[in-house]
Amino acid sequence: MSVTNDLVEPELSEPTRRGNIPASRWRADRTALWAVPLLALLAGLSFVLVNVHYNGGHYIPPLDDTYIHLQYGKQIGQGEFLRYNDGDPISTGASSLLYVVVLGALHFLGMDGGLLMPAAVLSGVVCHALTAGGVLLLGRRVAGPIAGVWAGVLVALSGPLLWGASSGMEVSITSLLLVATLLMLVREAPSGVFRFTPVLVALAALCRLEALVFLLLVPPLMMVLSARRGRNLATRIASVAWCALPFAVIAAQLLFYLVTTGHSSPNGSQAKSHMSMPNLSLGELAGKTADNFSAFMEILAGLNRQDFAFPGALLLAALGVAVLVRDGGTRRWVGWTIGIGTLLALGAISTMGTALWQQVRYLQPFLPLFVLAAVIGLVEVGKRLRLGDKAPVALLAVAGLFTALSVPTWVHNAVQDSGGIRERVVALAAWTKGNLPEGARLGVHDVGAAAYLGGHPTVDLVGLTTNGLAKPALHGMGALYEELRAMSPDDRPDYIAIYDRMPNGVQLEHLADAGVLGAPVLSLPVMTVYKADWSLIDTGDVPMRPFRGTIRDHVNVGSMDSEADHDHEVHTSRAGFQPLTEARTLETGGHEVVDSARHIVGEEEFTLRNLLPGEEVRLIARHDSAGPKPGLYTGARDVRVIVDGTDLGKHWLKPETKGWSETVITIPAHLVTSSELTVRLAALTSFGPSPDYKSFGYWAVQ
Repeated sequence: MSVTNDLVEPELSEPTRRGNIPASRWRADRTALWAVPLLALLAGLSFVLVNVHYNGGHYIPPLDDTYIHLQYGKQIGQGEFLRYNDGDPISTGASSLLYVVVLGALHFLGMDGGLLMPAAVLSGVVCHALTAGGVLLLGRRVAGPIAGVWAGVLVALSGPLLWGASSGMEVSITSLLLVATLLMLVREAPSGVFRFTPVLVALAALCRLEALVFLLLVPPLMMVLSARRGRNLATRIASVAWCALPFAVIAAQLLFYLVTTGHSSPNGSQAKSHMSMPNLSLGELAGKTADNFSAFMEILAGLNRQDFAFPGALLLAALGVAVLVRDGGTRRWVGWTIGIGTLLALGAISTMGTALWQQVRYLQPFLPLFVLAAVIGLVEVGKRLRLGDKAPVALLAVAGLFTALSVPTWVHNAVQDSGGIRERVVALAAWTKGNLPEGARLGVHDVGAAAYLGGHPTVDLVGLTTNGLAKPALHGMGALYEELRAMSPDDRPDYIAIYDRMPNGVQLEHLADAGVLGAPVLSLPVMTVYKADWSLIDTGDVPMRPFRGTIRDHVNVGSMDSEADHDHEVHTSRAGFQPLTEARTLETGGHEVVDSARHIVGEEEFTLRNLLPGEEVRLIARHDSAGPKPGLYTGARDVRVIVDGTDLGKHWLKPETKGWSETVITIPAHLVTSSELTVRLAALTSFGPSPDYKSFGYWAVQ
């Protein structure tokens, strides 16, 4: 039997095909081709209608990120490509480049005003319907009509996929592109001529970078098959180059980001990745990634109460992949792609600190192909049980029952999530539209609705749509405060809206310690809006104690720019400890002083610059050395000062209950042999008590 005949069924509409099977079977297959997408469409529209009813005739998405994409789409439609506010630099806060371009095209074509949201949501529902139909076709081609129809039905009624389809996000379009890619691969692989598969892989990659990770095996496979089938060398080279299109497209995208923003990594990746944490060890990264990966395994196994998949789905999907690989031909490559691709995609998503947030939405685009593999595995189990021809159908019916019963739960999840968005960020946007002065800039955590509905320019305090704030926010409020004060006065937020208490993520409520939150002007459920107060931002730049001489250098600990300029490093002695920053206001001498600090547990090292060789340096050090047990001697306030390798002995960090103290470290003139000195504050002994203090900064005075 040839590979082509084994893998690719002729279309059911061909007369010869109808003559080879019973008429009832042919009619059932034909009915399923439109019934399954219709079922998915109706289910998706039902989710939308419930949302509209729950929200008083208005559609409110279940997450703020939808509004972020709508804002980018509106700006693109108005000619402001990837500029979140008019006149802003290009930013990369959208998780899907392709999706915001599609939204921009819809806006340009007239879907402006209140039409863009319905267009986004309805397009997601339509893509969900097409995905269910695509899974049916793919399943029928690689595993037969029973597997195809049941996989399509389970996808059509999947609660998480319906949540994603009705969210206004890129979930469904990504799913559709993944399924379409494998359908086209099955069609084109036997001939070795790939015309459309490379385009689909490239589009999927532009939709989500994790989609390229999932499809990572497909371009090399196409290259190998193209190289074997070409008629001459030039044709082979051209074919192989065309198959490398996805890699070229993603390289161009990342290069564009690098040129326009200074970072090839999108802002979302910087804000959400574990690898952006300030002092993450390889072991800690592996541990956090493994924790997320294990959680994904539990979710896909259907062993928790999240109703993401039917019970046993993970083991059945593994069996389904094995069946596809066993059957050979193009089925084998579909199996390897689903199996290895799912593991790779889960690994990539697991590196994100937000991997399990928002109903596990990052996992949703890969669910249709996972469901297909699980259905194939379930059919195989039914055959192995040898209980008759109806055994596979009976098992599939049980899986369908679990899937259908989970739909009300996911309807509840969707309306509950949308209710939270309505009461917080949508209410905030409605208030700002009529109460903030024209042109006032609003600093906010969830920036989507505030910008799209509020109409005021925004500053994204977690750095998705405002360049340069993602990593400082992850480093703590001290680093974020320093980055905000480094902005020009016209770019700083005039008002700041923050959650009163954030259980996870960036703790913006601690900005109050930086003295930048003025009087509150609005209180919402779990959120408060403040008038920003920037009157104290430069008060911490000079020592509080009197000094003689000239300040040659200032290491402003907490400012990531100053730390980078001075090669500031923290060598933590505690596994899993993050040396986060904070900002603190201290009242002294009748006035207030604000400064940022970084928590040190272990050693601190930095390089002083612009010194005069041959002159003594008086290093004024600002610390909070309260230690882990205030009032008791713990050794945490004792440090050994080492200057360019020379041990200057013990230095005591004087405690001060008011907030911080300033002490002087004297560096003899004979050690100042150049304009630079490297200073290290270390433990007194190798295994003695580790210094534990907040480091605010150092001034080199000569």
